[in-house]
Amino acid sequence: RTRHDDATMAGKAADHPMRVLLDNPIKLYRDCMRLADYLAHKQGFPRDTMRATVREPWRKHQHETDPAEIMRHREAAVRGLSNYMTYEASKGAMEGVPAFAPEDAVDSGNER
Repeated sequence: RTRHDDATMAGKAADHPMRVLLDNPIKLYRDCMRLADYLAHKQGFPRDTMRATVREPWRKHQHETDPAEIMRHREAAVRGLSNYMTYEASKGAMEGVPAFAPEDAVDSGNER
């Protein structure tokens, strides 16, 4: 491993649109677990099974030391989250309903 490899990986993470997740693996893991909980509830799968499906690759690679390989695994997790968000957004667009409502729209039904 050279300094060039480290700089390339650092530059790659800096240019990534989901940099905050790539730089914070604990947040990324928690977001993946939240998505697993949401999908288990939405699709009727056992929560423990969905969480185990997410947890298994994290545990399998917990002792990885190669920075390039670590970044590859993190990017795969971010892609999983991103793909689901894209799926939900496109599903809403096909139905003519926004998939993600603005926060102020949530309270719009309550008259003040």
